[in-house]
Amino acid sequence: MNYKLMLYLQKCLFVNSCVYVVWVFTIAFFFYTKINHYDHIVKYLSVTLCIMFIIIEIIRLYLGQTGNLLCRVPELSSFLMLSIFMQAPVMTYFLFNPYLMNTPIETVLHAFMWVIILLEILVCFPALKQACSIAKTTYLSSSKIGRE
Repeated sequence: MNYKLMLYLQKCLFVNSCVYVVWVFTIAFFFYTKINHYDHIVKYLSVTLCIMFIIIEIIRLYLGQTGNLLCRVPELSSFLMLSIFMQAPVMTYFLFNPYLMNTPIETVLHAFMWVIILLEILVCFPALKQACSIAKTTYLSSSKIGRE
């Protein structure tokens, strides 16, 4: 069994967990200092997306850790779907929106989180395929034991 793919995903998840804590405090500080300078639409959209990102990122990291360590296909596929359809677009908004007036620290943190999310997506596909193979093997071996 090749655990190399799952180890890469675990490394990405660990780095993401550490950077996420720094990202939350930094973004909260800069939102607090710059919130009055934003336009109404940018203000409400940014705050809503930031709160959504903070909540979903906790769930996404939990699903990634659980799915990767326990080789559970539903958790790993949920992690992948949340990464592709929720977190990557939100982080792209924070990184490339010129109306947010990002400071260099924010830009570096957004770029680092964006790269980590993209790496997790790329590494998660083969890890999910391997988890499916492990689950299939486990299911087939338990069904053979049950019939005997």
